Amino acid sequence: MKDKHKINCLIGILLIGMASCEKTTKLIDENTKTVYLDTLNTANVKVVQLFAGNTPTLPTAATTTQGPQVFIYANGQKLTGASIGYGGVFPTTANYANLPAGSTRFDVINGRINLNVVPNVPSFIAGDTLATLTTNLEKGKTYSLYLTDTVPTMRFVIKEDVLISPNEATFKLRVANFFMNNVPTDTVSLFSVLQNAEIIKDVTHKNVSDWVELPITILADSLIFRKKGTTTPYVTPLVFSGSSKRMYTIVGRGKLGVVSKTPSMISIINR
Repeated sequence: MKDKHKINCLIGILLIGMASCEKTTKLIDENTKTVYLDTLNTANVKVVQLFAGNTPTLPTAATTTQGPQVFIYANGQKLTGASIGYGGVFPTTANYANLPAGSTRFDVINGRINLNVVPNVPSFIAGDTLATLTTNLEKGKTYSLYLTDTVPTMRFVIKEDVLISPNEATFKLRVANFFMNNVPTDTVSLFSVLQNAEIIKDVTHKNVSDWVELPITILADSLIFRKKGTTTPYVTPLVFSGSSKRMYTIVGRGKLGVVSKTPSMISIINR
């Protein structure tokens, strides 16, 4: 009888264990469901903040920042996390934000925040909308939105990014001309010291060139912006090394006479 009692106890323990495992498995299933984005009906967007003004200046912490820190909204929904300052890119590195395709209104909102709550939250007042853009985003396409123009006016310039992958052991470059002192007749060309040639020529103001494909090299290149009609560097050259199958935008930005925002060149990874 004792043995029979032991057997019954063991059976009971096993049944409880099996029931417990079954319940745990169901909970795991319920909490690890994979949700796939419908990429066939979405578009991809990158924001580049190139507005070279130093106003408005807003408190963002214990101190203040020079120039507008901005939030970007898409159809009334906050797109960016933290505010974006001059030279900021959202999302970072080679990423793009994924948005529903179709008519989309982008709003640039002054990055005013409530410092009396932790964590800080946006706190807008009248006049904090600095720029708007309504555009049609086509499904499956990729775009860069450049925040720029002449001080104190701010606006978006939107360009489609055609990201056809480079071949092995090569990379692609293009030029975006957003120097804020330029006039419509100004152009810039990109000179490569390693190639000993202007590899991209005559990019007009607020425009983006086509891609050029180049071989990766052991030595770093020195990239130089030249304005039309001159062979001297327009800004400090950019020391640059491309990686295999990457795609980069070389951006001209800045404005003469603005503190901390004089003309310069930077690179952005698109792929």
